[in-house]
Amino acid sequence: MTVTADEITATSLLRFATAGSVDDGKSTLVGRLLHDSKSVLADQLEAVEHASRKRGQEAPDLALLTDGLRAEREQGITIDVAYRYFATPRRRFILADTPGHVQYTRNMVTGASTAELAVVLVDARNGVVEQTRRHAAVAALLRVPHVVLAVNKMDLVDYAEPVFAAIAEEFGAYAASLGVTDVVAVPISALAGDNVVEPSANMDWYGGPTLLEHLETVPVGTDPSQEPARFPVQYVIRPQSADHPDYRGYAGQLASGVLRVGDEVTVLPAGITTTVAGIDVLGEERDIAWA
Repeated sequence: MTVTADEITATSLLRFATAGSVDDGKSTLVGRLLHDSKSVLADQLEAVEHASRKRGQEAPDLALLTDGLRAEREQGITIDVAYRYFATPRRRFILADTPGHVQYTRNMVTGASTAELAVVLVDARNGVVEQTRRHAAVAALLRVPHVVLAVNKMDLVDYAEPVFAAIAEEFGAYAASLGVTDVVAVPISALAGDNVVEPSANMDWYGGPTLLEHLETVPVGTDPSQEPARFPVQYVIRPQSADHPDYRGYAGQLASGVLRVGDEVTVLPAGITTTVAGIDVLGEERDIAWA
């Protein structure tokens, strides 16, 4: 059986990490990305709104969606790596929000070690600083294949194109000296939502993709539809009940590839060939499953 292009895109997974200097807005960006892509549950948003009101803030502080440690919320900083899982109709994501403080750089290494893309934030008012270069160097050392330069807080520099262009040129030259060739620069305002998920009406001079559009379309290292299907069986389910007298199910996690109902598979080590009669994912019937 063939897999359509839409199904391939929907099954692809991108692991990416956010990095940058202190107060460049990483947690706010992640919160905005989750919020505007409709990946936040109602009770989560309500909790953030409640916490923000207690701080005297009228608008919800979206950084609280990722800063989960009590010390992080009290100090307004990121200490540990915060992992978030979300999906759009085009792709699934595992996001690692990493700290900006120099003493927590080792946590940035942890978050970026499995990433296929690093989002390096820069405050448009400050430009490229020492920690920006340090995080770019870490991404280069870890061979992260794709880097996004997110020039944040463009609303605080009146959305000026020359400010963005100068920062993008400086960072691009430094990244090239490290051997990083795939750098995409995006001007954003995480607080206002400009060019994060939706295009900004304040920067009509920018003709590139929004951050989410780039994340959805950047090539990933592996295509699950092109890898051989491997399904280690962890448990055999035989209820032998009145409702399911002849049911036999094999439970486990699909390690690679794609399986569809009707696919012919080989059971190892016996070498027996059989056919996939049905697929259940968390109690729901599916026609397709992927790694």
